[in-house]
Amino acid sequence: MLALGERLAPWASPREGEPTAPRRAGAKAVDIVLREDERQELEAIVRAGSSPQSLVRRARVALLAAEGKENREISRLVDLSEKAVGKWRRRFDKGRPAALRDAPRSGRPSRYTPEQKARVLQRATQAPRDNGLPFSHWSSTDLARLAKDAGIADSIHPTTVWRWLDDADLQPHRWRYWLQNTDADFETRMKDVTGLYVTALELAKQGIPVFCFDEKTGIQALERETPDIPMKPGKPHRRDHRYVRHGTTTLLGVFQVATGKVWGRFTPRTAKATAQVIRDVGESVPSAPKIHFVMDQLNTHWGHDVCQVVAALSGVEYDKKKHRTGTQRKAFLADVSKRVVIHFTPKRASWLDQIEIWFSTLGRKLLNRASFTSVPELERAIYAFMEHHNRFLARPYRWTYTGRPCKE
Repeated sequence: MLALGERLAPWASPREGEPTAPRRAGAKAVDIVLREDERQELEAIVRAGSSPQSLVRRARVALLAAEGKENREISRLVDLSEKAVGKWRRRFDKGRPAALRDAPRSGRPSRYTPEQKARVLQRATQAPRDNGLPFSHWSSTDLARLAKDAGIADSIHPTTVWRWLDDADLQPHRWRYWLQNTDADFETRMKDVTGLYVTALELAKQGIPVFCFDEKTGIQALERETPDIPMKPGKPHRRDHRYVRHGTTTLLGVFQVATGKVWGRFTPRTAKATAQVIRDVGESVPSAPKIHFVMDQLNTHWGHDVCQVVAALSGVEYDKKKHRTGTQRKAFLADVSKRVVIHFTPKRASWLDQIEIWFSTLGRKLLNRASFTSVPELERAIYAFMEHHNRFLARPYRWTYTGRPCKE
């Protein structure tokens, strides 16, 4: 027996012969039996990276309980107290998976009326300049200040404004380009061009080539001031942001739809240069009964020089006096009765021209990461890439019109 006032240290063992207090028996843990759909739902919660960790722990409690594990073992596995494990085990038994989620909380009553919120959101859909402010787009801080200055609210925190914007799915910090269709003949021209792509392989078997033509302007010869650092395990290729400009050049490129091969030359973008490219391509296939070109409606593509070359290759006469306007010249070039036919893409739809896909490949594989000390070096590199493309990479693109730029 312990003397009066004596206390046994918590880590000390009872003395020999000293009786130990019996462990009080607790309530038996609830047995959990899962249906297959419940098991799948719980496992999905555990796997999902977006699931709150508190919910993941509760789902694991239910899954481990269904395996027959005791609360003490589950507590160790899910890093919850034994009491908490028992609570969520009982809740699951009563309410199944839905009982594991937190009930919505009423929260503090809003300080602002629905009308105040609506007025702030209305201003958010207007341009700041329409409200007399000298910037282009809103931030939550700017809207909070406007709400106070306009008398909508005596004071409002930017976080509250941000929450209102989020609830309304308004994102003033984001923007994207879009393209308005202004060509009344869009459908007609689109179907003409895409129909030509679909039949290009069959036409090629008949000796009729289909070419896509366009210019890539302003190609910069950029030289990095310091050498790049090659990639290493765990570290990507690195480069200095500083560079020296050595000038620009313009590539006039031609893409053969049936083979995927390309050809081009560097020259200023003029109607005479376009006409010369068409002449060279036309003379390269002298036995072709018909030649089709796809190009956009840039004014250098339907000048008198182009019309005269097309007329000469087609063996027909061309009279400048009868083709004074652009509409008349476009109609002459698109006339399918000639040997050489120009198919114009709709306005603002030059992405329907397949050579734009190749220009994108040129940028990704060469221009974006290379360094050039002069324009001649840049042009030699592009010619070398064309040769490499034609030897190893050339193939027809799989064409499906979806209303978006086509992909490789």
